Amino acid sequence: PWPFFAVGESRSKTAGDRSTFCGGFQKAQARSSAAPRRAEMERSTSLPFLPKPAGLEGLVGEEQGFDPLAFAETFDARWLREAELKHGRVCMVATVGFVAQQFLTFPGFTPTANANEAIYSAEPAGWAALLFLAGFIESTSYGGKLTMLDMFEGKRDPGNFEFGSGFLKGKSDKEVYDMKLKELNNGRLAMMAIGGMIHHNFVVQGPLFPLIPEGWTAPAAWVTPDGEPIQSFMSGFVNGTSGLISNNTFGTA
Repeated sequence: PWPFFAVGESRSKTAGDRSTFCGGFQKAQARSSAAPRRAEMERSTSLPFLPKPAGLEGLVGEEQGFDPLAFAETFDARWLREAELKHGRVCMVATVGFVAQQFLTFPGFTPTANANEAIYSAEPAGWAALLFLAGFIESTSYGGKLTMLDMFEGKRDPGNFEFGSGFLKGKSDKEVYDMKLKELNNGRLAMMAIGGMIHHNFVVQGPLFPLIPEGWTAPAAWVTPDGEPIQSFMSGFVNGTSGLISNNTFGTA
């Protein structure tokens, strides 16, 4: 079926279908018998108002049935899971690095509490080393097979680079599955978390901690309908110099 709704039988009718005397009643009964079959269609666990998506069979977490846009019916689901796992792993490391940036500095680098500004304070040599290392790991992990068409030759499981697989030795299939599911869920959480951290620093224009800087009221870039910075407006609201005026709109005294 198409991503959102199951495609049932065509509801177009001929004149004969509508006529009881021409057997239309019997045909209507036959059509109505298909309704229970559609009602019994397996539903997505995470989105019960949608049918269970196809193409997720064999993947960790498939029991949730979350693919509302039916990506797995268009692309190789293994390739999609590979990308999800890699992004999740990168973001798990990134969240740790984002926090550590405020307190730790590598030798030869400039201390920068706001992790968003670290990209501007890093030396060119540091950037070159980072890009080289990332490119080297990416190109050698697949043995030269980098496309969706050939990266899974040999029946390699998505995300399996034999790195840390020793920790799974001696575990039952259920324990291995649980570990893989935990990695998947933690990676998804980390992808949302790093986005929240980055935007936090943009909003407060400072480091991650404290989460609400002392004396901070609101983003300085926001303004009221009168064109005043919302920061001064909020400060005035607290001090009693701004609030609702006669026409039930906000303003300053």
